[in-house]
Amino acid sequence: MGLILDLAVVAVTLVVLASLALLAWTVAIGATKAAERGRTRVAGMRREIVAAEARMRARTDGHGETTSE
Repeated sequence: MGLILDLAVVAVTLVVLASLALLAWTVAIGATKAAERGRTRVAGMRREIVAAEARMRARTDGHGETTSE
């Protein structure tokens, strides 16, 4: 009877470890994808800022005004 209980404990332990490994894998994949989406979003925002600055400079240069920078 003791051997059966020992094997049951080992089986439950393996199931718990496997589920924790799967959880860690899922979190790692999710974090990687989130970081990639964040970098893409930041790059898009940087492009928008550059375009807005270019429009502002063009508008300022077209009106003959100068900036004090």
